[in-house]
Amino acid sequence: MFNQDFIMRQIQQMTQVLNKILIQVLNLRKIDNQAETLNILNRELIEEVGFDIDEILSIKTEAELISFIKKTGFNTENLNILADILFEVADQGLEDPDKSEVSIKLFSMSLELYEYIEKSENIYSIDRNLKISMIKNILN
Repeated sequence: MFNQDFIMRQIQQMTQVLNKILIQVLNLRKIDNQAETLNILNRELIEEVGFDIDEILSIKTEAELISFIKKTGFNTENLNILADILFEVADQGLEDPDKSEVSIKLFSMSLELYEYIEKSENIYSIDRNLKISMIKNILN
C-alpha cells in the first residue's frame, strides 16, 4: 500500500511539473523565439525530470519509446502533456524557414507520442485526434 501511494504521488508530481513547463512554453510563444523557448524548455526538463529534448528526439523505434517510458515512469497523461509541449514549440517555429527543420522533428516526435497514446489508451480524445490530423497535414 505504501509503495503504491508513493508511486501515485510521484506520478502526480510529474504531471504537475510537466503542466508547469507547458504553461511556460505557452507563455514563451508570445515572444515568438523558438530558440529561446527550446533553451528554457531544455533547462526545465533537465532540472525537473532529468532529460532533455535531444534525448526525446533520439527515440526512433517503439521499443526505444517504451524504454524511455519505463525509465521516466511516465503514464499516458504525462506523455500527452509532453506531446503537447513538443507540439507547441514546433508550432512556434513553423513559419520560419531557418527553424522549420527543428519544428518538423518536434512535430514528428509529438505525433509518435500521440499515436502511442492512441494505441495504448482506450479513451478517445477529440483534441488529440485533431492534433494528430494537423501534424499529419503539416508533415505531408
